[in-house]
Amino acid sequence: MNSELQNEPPTLKTLRESADLTQPQLSQRLGVGIRIIGDWESGKKMPRFDNAIALARELGASLKELAKSMRIDVSAVADDGISLAQLKALCKELNITEVDDLPDDWRQLKRSRHSYDKRQIANDE
Repeated sequence: MNSELQNEPPTLKTLRESADLTQPQLSQRLGVGIRIIGDWESGKKMPRFDNAIALARELGASLKELAKSMRIDVSAVADDGISLAQLKALCKELNITEVDDLPDDWRQLKRSRHSYDKRQIANDE
């Protein structure tokens, strides 16, 4: 398969198919017409923000991933979460070796790192 195609973000249709949903099923879950789903998938229309949130929820995607699937440039938009690579690096820095030692929210992990950085600066002084 062409590597350029593999690097392309998924389309709204492929996100829907990955969620194992048909257009009729998705339209019923969102309370919109089947035609609207088709218009979103073809790029003829964009969902309102409230519909985009519901759509992301039903597809198990982030809003940023959803926007990418609709070919919206989100390169300057901050990520909502943390990537696996970032999580691994953060755990290594904080000497976390067990999954059970991870906090429930990744933001707590980032705050722990911030506190860790402050302690490191204080120790260096």
